[in-house]
Amino acid sequence: MQKLHEGVKLDTGLYPMTNATSQTGVYFPYDKYRQGVYHLMASGMTDGQSLIFAVYEATDKDGTGAAQLGANVTLSQGTKINKCQITCASVSVSDTVIITMYKLEHGELVAQTALTFTAAAAESLTNRQFNQASTDAACATSLAACINHATYGVSGMTAAAVDAVVTLSITVPGDGVFDITELAAAVARLVVVDLEQQAYFAVLADELTSGFTHAGARVSSVDTNVELACSLLRSLPRYSVVGQSVAAYDDSE
Repeated sequence: MQKLHEGVKLDTGLYPMTNATSQTGVYFPYDKYRQGVYHLMASGMTDGQSLIFAVYEATDKDGTGAAQLGANVTLSQGTKINKCQITCASVSVSDTVIITMYKLEHGELVAQTALTFTAAAAESLTNRQFNQASTDAACATSLAACINHATYGVSGMTAAAVDAVVTLSITVPGDGVFDITELAAAVARLVVVDLEQQAYFAVLADELTSGFTHAGARVSSVDTNVELACSLLRSLPRYSVVGQSVAAYDDSE
């Protein structure tokens, strides 16, 4: 039986990074593998922030002749994220948070109806109104209750309130992502911070330019408060995997 690790190779595409604005990763060879997938994870983006993720081909491990493969992948705060937190800080009546879920269906992300949650002087779960009239902690609890409501909340999402902070995550990990937008005038009262956001870039070795044998990841335009890292998974080896078998097996004990 072939083991998973015998047919794939996992490496560090970009080293864990914080307090920096750019990084160019190692250029890995593709002579032994037919494809690779770069998986970027970022955390910490706040209102208005974004970063650029790209992959380049080169003729050797030193990045000689580096040329970009495909287009830039831009990650923007609040767009297709996996997890975030909202801090309630003296929320005003009519401040809003808009959440759009994308559910994974047959391998595709399908947008659901965008839902708007509005701050009010009293809680109304059926109207998606959360109570801002008391403390920040109470406001967070009310907002979480609205989001978690079985009928009028966000299906597929779980909200957990601790003190003045509401953490939003996908109920079943891997089953989707979401967009979140706070009222422009309320970004200092409903403070959204992305905790987990991902991006992928696939490389097909046979589609590299003639003479180009390596590829590496880059990030740029990164705000210094953002933390990120990138993994590279190469697969479909060009070599034959040695099979392993069991001559005899005894499970009598």
